[in-house]
Amino acid sequence: MKKTKRNHIPFIVLLVIHSILLGISFYKGKKRKTLFVLLMSNIGFAYLLEYFVLNIFKAYKYKPKILKKNVFDNNFGAILSQALFLPFTAVFLSVSKYGWKAKWIVGFYFYLVEKVFIWFGVYRHNWWKTIYTLILIPFYFKLSDLWYYYICKKNPIVKFISLFFMIMVSEANLLFILAVLRRVRLGKGRYHSWSEHFIVVPLYSISISVFATWSFRIKNSWDAKLRVLLFAFSLKELLERLGIVKSKFRESQFFILRILMISLYGQFRDWVYGESEKEYEKDIRSTDKIL
Repeated sequence: MKKTKRNHIPFIVLLVIHSILLGISFYKGKKRKTLFVLLMSNIGFAYLLEYFVLNIFKAYKYKPKILKKNVFDNNFGAILSQALFLPFTAVFLSVSKYGWKAKWIVGFYFYLVEKVFIWFGVYRHNWWKTIYTLILIPFYFKLSDLWYYYICKKNPIVKFISLFFMIMVSEANLLFILAVLRRVRLGKGRYHSWSEHFIVVPLYSISISVFATWSFRIKNSWDAKLRVLLFAFSLKELLERLGIVKSKFRESQFFILRILMISLYGQFRDWVYGESEKEYEKDIRSTDKIL
């Protein structure tokens, strides 16, 4: 068996291990919707960091050899790491209420995993150092603990940002799938690389997510859904006129896809703001003062 054909094996092994941890977390946790909000928030934090470290500054490169095109394969490896392995573990540690000692032990586990991945040739450093992983991961786990605490305390700012992360992660994942299927491509000019696409696409996701979060913050209503739909169409039209978006979607296909995503975001909103109307208004007033 060629080495490139077994590159995916370490990723599959970690996927099984960390999926078990997530399953235990949801089995132990009483408020599963809250855990899902925490999970998506943890993924959101990881995605924002990965945007700068991987997409902008090219700190390292993943080589799971699952997707044929290297740039897609690299980003898919990042998704496995930042959307599955780390966030699944963070949720498990937060639900289990493990302290700093456990966080540093698990951080050392990821340190060893990184060393093994480098040894197997499925991951490569450019300027990143494994010691950075060992130092940063325990603090990421602590951030997950604090976020979980404030979600449970129904902090209005944390709920607002959590909804933003849920929408942003969904948009980013959707656009990755569409890029792999060659249905959409972002970048300036007639010719541009896929690397440029993965620099521009998070900014597009963030724009949609900020507007959608602000629109849904008061209520999951048809007015809010319509505003987000009109914004999505307007943004698409603007970017197409500027030559930044190239898509192979018909208007009807884009409309159906947007309706499905906006309905999902409305459901996310209900999971985050699942209280009475009076409590909604109180949270919104508190959010508006800070924002």
